[in-house]
Amino acid sequence: MRRALDQNGGMSHGDPISLSTLQQQKPYFTSQIPLYEYLLAVHAFYVENKPAEVLRMIPDAARQSSFSYLQFSRQVLRGMALEGLKDHNALGFWMQLLPGAKAPYERPALELAIAYHEERSNELSSVFASASPVHYPYLREVLLANVADTGLLHAQAKNASAPLRERDIALFTLLYKEATRNDAANSLKDLALVPSNAPTDGLYMLDGNVDDYFMSNESQPSAIPLGIFLHDKKDAHFGCLGLRVSEEQLAQNADNPTARLCVADFVRLNSSVTYLGTPAPTMNELGDTPSLFPGGNFVRMDTYTAVLANPKSSRNDKAYALFRAVNCYAPSGNNDCGGKDVPQSQRKAWFTTLKHDYADTRWANALQFLLVEDIAGLR
Repeated sequence: MRRALDQNGGMSHGDPISLSTLQQQKPYFTSQIPLYEYLLAVHAFYVENKPAEVLRMIPDAARQSSFSYLQFSRQVLRGMALEGLKDHNALGFWMQLLPGAKAPYERPALELAIAYHEERSNELSSVFASASPVHYPYLREVLLANVADTGLLHAQAKNASAPLRERDIALFTLLYKEATRNDAANSLKDLALVPSNAPTDGLYMLDGNVDDYFMSNESQPSAIPLGIFLHDKKDAHFGCLGLRVSEEQLAQNADNPTARLCVADFVRLNSSVTYLGTPAPTMNELGDTPSLFPGGNFVRMDTYTAVLANPKSSRNDKAYALFRAVNCYAPSGNNDCGGKDVPQSQRKAWFTTLKHDYADTRWANALQFLLVEDIAGLR
């Protein structure tokens, strides 16, 4: 009855069981009537979209000292029905369940429900208040990475009572989004918050998938590589002087082509340790509401096309932008830079322009051993 959506938004498992068929199963539940009633309520909620019917079928029994898993499931379904009806008592109902949530997984489920409610009620700061019942680290970190505004990220980055990992995630998210969303002035100020001995190795990966929270078989999540904001990786290409220098240039001129290319290189070179995912907006998951941080998601391809369109870009800037735009599709032909796919004709035009109009640059020479079919994905 809880059908999964496929990639096109349709139901992936065919038609659900009908109510009449479910009712025919009642004789098999003569010794488990509460379970049968729960199944009927599930059908009303997920199949018939009748949350009010759920409230009629499952009485309020939130104030208990403990719950069996069936009792807990019944009450959670009631809470979901309250949320579906936008009942003003929904949050209070979740709170009433907390004292009795003693069995494994019950408390985290309620914390998820509370965090989800606060996110959609525009009360995100309540999740991080000192009296908040939401303690499960992953829930808080998903909201910081995907939804939090500048003020909340600042507050948590400096919150001495918050766990170190949470502070690091807040600061990493703040610095990454400031650097990639044209907020150079604040980026320069907040770089001072990074400890000089911050690690450059580790992984920052939050995309709404709990499996990504823990790395491999490790019992603890990977370190947050804050050091990448202070110590740039070098690959002997464009000759960028570091993120701080690029931000200083952008603070003077937000359209500085060279600085914008260097920020794109910062993102490219650190892609192995950084992933800020974008949860699907239609899945009704924690962290999938619009980000409260100003500006849109960073797309490297947008930087390259903007530099190519900028009449103030130098010859070297344009050649490098072409080189990088072409290489967004190397070697597989798949877009590695984000954004909409570029037609093959455009990729070939970029390649041809670089090899002919900029033939004397190092970036044209850098493609000399590659075939256009390999780079532009034209095979």
